[in-house]
Formats: sequence, structure tokens, C-alpha cells
Amino acid sequence: MQLLRSLLADRDWSQDAVLLSRLQQALLLLRDPAASLDEATWLLVADETAHYLDFRRLRTLEAQLRGCTQDEVRYTRADWQAARTAEAALASHLRHVRFSSYAPEPVPMFRIH
Repeated sequence: MQLLRSLLADRDWSQDAVLLSRLQQALLLLRDPAASLDEATWLLVADETAHYLDFRRLRTLEAQLRGCTQDEVRYTRADWQAARTAEAALASHLRHVRFSSYAPEPVPMFRIH
């Protein structure tokens, strides 16, 4: 619940109005011990909190790279999405390099008799 509260309070982690409303309703239901969340809401909360944890990881990294605190750096959800795309491209490139080589394939020897 604390993570969900942090997610909802974070000014840099903006959501659309519908998503924000559903997450706020989920938080209210989680506070009530007699209430329960349906599977779709649990999945939404799980996905959103996992994304938020990754956002916080990358925001911390960005602040460290800039040599400032997290409060001093302006790092938004759009920045996080761009960084995730860049990380995926780098991971794909590294996989490609691991299984191939930058050097061209050796040409078979060609002889004329």
C-alpha cells in the first residue's frame, strides 16, 4: 500500500485520468479489510507498481549520472519510457554482438587450376 501511495503522490509519475481513478479506487479498497480487489485490478496494481519501481531505479540512476539528488532532477514518465526503449535496444544489440562478429565472414579461398 505504501508503494501505491508513493506512486499516486509522485508528481513525475503521471497517469491518465482513468488509470489514476482506478488506482485511487484500488487504494481505497485495500484500506478496507472487508473489501477485495478483482483480478483485473490486482493485475493493474501489480503492473503499475512494477513499472513505478523501474521508474524509480532509472530516476535514481539519472540523478547519480547528473551528480544531483532525485529532487533536483526532472525525470518524467515519458523520460522513463524513452530510457526503457533505449535499454531494450542496447540489450538487443548486445545479444546480437554476442552471437555474431563485427568482422566480416572470411571468404572461402578461390583457386584457379
